[in-house]
Amino acid sequence: MSLLDVQNFLARLYTDESLRREFSSAPEKIGKVNNLNEKEIAELTEILPAELNLFADSLRWKRLREVEKLLPLTKQVLAEEFEIYFHEFANQFLPATVKKHLEDAIQFAEFLQSKEKNWKKDLAKYERAKLKFNNCDKNFIFKVFDYDIKEIFRKGVRAQKEFKQKKTFAVWLRIGKFARRFIW
Repeated sequence: MSLLDVQNFLARLYTDESLRREFSSAPEKIGKVNNLNEKEIAELTEILPAELNLFADSLRWKRLREVEKLLPLTKQVLAEEFEIYFHEFANQFLPATVKKHLEDAIQFAEFLQSKEKNWKKDLAKYERAKLKFNNCDKNFIFKVFDYDIKEIFRKGVRAQKEFKQKKTFAVWLRIGKFARRFIW
């Protein structure tokens, strides 16, 4: 196996909790499935599981902190739930692009929309659209929200437990260097 292949396997091992457990319990089997030779398997099994888990945890915490910066409103509103959801998400998703933190944040916001049923879902949807518009060379995005997104912004962390449903529309538009967001 090439050095790049071993590095890619190590990256997956550090970021995929289930792969770490499987490799720990059956290193030869998992190693062969991933095209490792006997020497590579032996070298990887010498890494203590505690060290492997410590490094993996530090990577997951780093990902969380970067995503918190990119989804500040959602982080404020969800508080402790944000971290709980992120750990669940991080076990299922591994970014593949060069802009890993951005990809993490965009996909995590989408993940949250499947978890939250109320106005918090709309907040994650809004921040996801904003990230895509500002960072993914989008010139036009149109979104429909079930709640008044402007009211949610005004309340912020002091938000009520629930808002009344009110259809709201948002458009992000870029023409040349001119970029605007409209909400009504």
